[in-house]
Amino acid sequence: MKTDGPVVIALDGSPHSEQTLDWGLAEATRRHAEVLLVRVFELPREFAEWSWYPLIDEDLGFETVAKEYLAELRTRERQRHPDLTIDSREPHGAEVPELRRLSETAQLLVIGAAGHGRRPRVGSVSGHLAAHARCPVAVVRAAPADPAAPVVVGVDGSPESVAAARTAAGAAALRQVPLVVLHARPVVASAFGRGAPVLATLPESYAAPTDPTQKAAQEIVDRLGVEHPTADIRLEVVADDPVHALVDASRRAQLVVVGSRGLGAFRGMLLGSVSHEVLRDAASTVLIMHDGRDDDRDE
Repeated sequence: MKTDGPVVIALDGSPHSEQTLDWGLAEATRRHAEVLLVRVFELPREFAEWSWYPLIDEDLGFETVAKEYLAELRTRERQRHPDLTIDSREPHGAEVPELRRLSETAQLLVIGAAGHGRRPRVGSVSGHLAAHARCPVAVVRAAPADPAAPVVVGVDGSPESVAAARTAAGAAALRQVPLVVLHARPVVASAFGRGAPVLATLPESYAAPTDPTQKAAQEIVDRLGVEHPTADIRLEVVADDPVHALVDASRRAQLVVVGSRGLGAFRGMLLGSVSHEVLRDAASTVLIMHDGRDDDRDE
């Protein structure tokens, strides 16, 4: 995980962009990081489809609009955050490739969940960047009413989830809120399909301190406690589908952290099924961590 690059905040001019901007600036302040505000502009399809090539007169104002939009935000936020170094850029091209390129030197990419589509779930641009970016990606949703809401991280014993837990512990420490380390594993197959809870309570053997899963999860919590001795770290081991458990926990959290791939994902899969579904359905902001193993692969 990079720690010396800027926090890149992707904006599209929609009402949700203000929320994305506020979240990204608050995170940059916690990290003492530089900020790069970005608005990617691309010619609408109709200009290219009605002729052999688009007839452009001073780019039809698209670049000017993007520059003026970012210049206004940059001036305003520099006044509000005098301790932050805030710059801006207006790349010209397709949104996903341009933001992916900027992520190569960033420590964090911040993007809104809905974008222009205003969907209740994650949009296509956010989903693609969560899978293909070269740095961690924060997909911003509505902030919780309670600023003391915890950070939640899902662990399954994979190296990726352990790394995500360490990142989540750092995020919780910066916010001075509890960290919930959540491990979910169905005990029996659900008769009603994925996403339905399978048992109301844990079997006694599963919840016992001698249970191998319980011991492994507790070891992760103990390690995090050594790294963050003053932190409030809570372990929750539940009998449930991992997606259902994390989405349910997101309703009471201000941030959910997941690894891009867990034990169920194979090499070459850029975003595991659990991460993908949590990103799609979570009620809170989701931070997707990347392990970097496919950094040299052509997408």
